[in-house]
Amino acid sequence: MASSELRKRSNWQTISGYKALKTEELFQISLQDALDTVYPNVFLVDRHPNEFGDIYSTYPLPNNVLDKIYNVDVSEKKPNGKPKYEWGISMDFAIRNTQNNKILFGEIKRQDGWIETTDMQVGRGNAHERSCKYFTPGLMRVLRETGGLSEEILPFWLVIVGDITRDPRRNREIAFWFQEYTKNYYMWRDTTDIGDLLDFFENNLLPYLL
Repeated sequence: MASSELRKRSNWQTISGYKALKTEELFQISLQDALDTVYPNVFLVDRHPNEFGDIYSTYPLPNNVLDKIYNVDVSEKKPNGKPKYEWGISMDFAIRNTQNNKILFGEIKRQDGWIETTDMQVGRGNAHERSCKYFTPGLMRVLRETGGLSEEILPFWLVIVGDITRDPRRNREIAFWFQEYTKNYYMWRDTTDIGDLLDFFENNLLPYLL
């Protein structure tokens, strides 16, 4: 498929009307619209997928740890039959190929940043640092097993918005974390430029979902 096919063939008149939406909604609707145009009935862009909602509460601890902590019966049920204790993670989105069951999970992180009109201290937020949990062995394993993607890339996509995308300190920090995995993060510096988002996804990540 030619580069920028999603951009060229998506319904730009329709997408332009979505720009008043919140970033997360704009991301989902724009990407779904473009994928439906080029790959009808193949992809589903979910918000807040629930695959990992109990991965922590169901993780078994050894007895020598259970004996030393405040322990609860994690198998206990509510009167309606649902688990009483349930905690894990909630990703912001999942891009699913419904035909081959490949899934790319991801997060959208917004953060202030140090730019021309601010000072370095403005960029002290840690939303970007919280995304580092996806580099841990446990989450990396469960995301990869569930998504079924090639090991050539990381099993998640980090989309970053806000002034942090132009912060000289944070750009270097994030680039250092990802290094050869540059396909797995995207600085959406202008969230009105949907075409740039579509181009990045198509050129870097879409091939791994096909």
